[in-house]
Amino acid sequence: MATAQSQDKRCRLDLELFVLALIARGISTPYQLSREASLSPGATLPVLARLMEAGSIRRGAVGPRGRVEHTLTATGQRRLKGEWQDLLKASPASDIESVLRVAALSTMCAAPKKVVAAFLKDAAKARSADSKKRKQELLQAGPSIAGTGAEIYKQMLAQQTVVRLAAEAALLRKLAVSLPKLMQ
Repeated sequence: MATAQSQDKRCRLDLELFVLALIARGISTPYQLSREASLSPGATLPVLARLMEAGSIRRGAVGPRGRVEHTLTATGQRRLKGEWQDLLKASPASDIESVLRVAALSTMCAAPKKVVAAFLKDAAKARSADSKKRKQELLQAGPSIAGTGAEIYKQMLAQQTVVRLAAEAALLRKLAVSLPKLMQ
């Protein structure tokens, strides 16, 4: 089982590689990353800084409204080409956004549709199993919500987690099935 630190490194890696792939396709300013890829500036600005520090990207020209474009370096191109497959082969992360980034990154890097679909199905299976396990734990704890305000809140969060994981599993299964249509 992955530790929290290894999960964090994997999520950082998938985000960095996803940003590299987007920059390679011309989505190269923090504004474009936000607008076109729904990545928050709070997430992308540190990623861009790390990528520049690692020599994977460099600052380009300042565009309209002071927006700074970024370009891939040879190091960034090699990194993108060589590292994304490891994410696709690893067990899916527990963070849904990370799973979706890995799937999108893999499609941008021309992974076979069947491989990406299998990755999404594996992520769905993991979420479904986790949801069932947590639901069983809730059933064993008892049918009612009771206790102090903090305990009630904790029980409601546990119920929300069960439902969220089941919904994420359903979404991932649906994406795996519809992937060929989405990738046209």
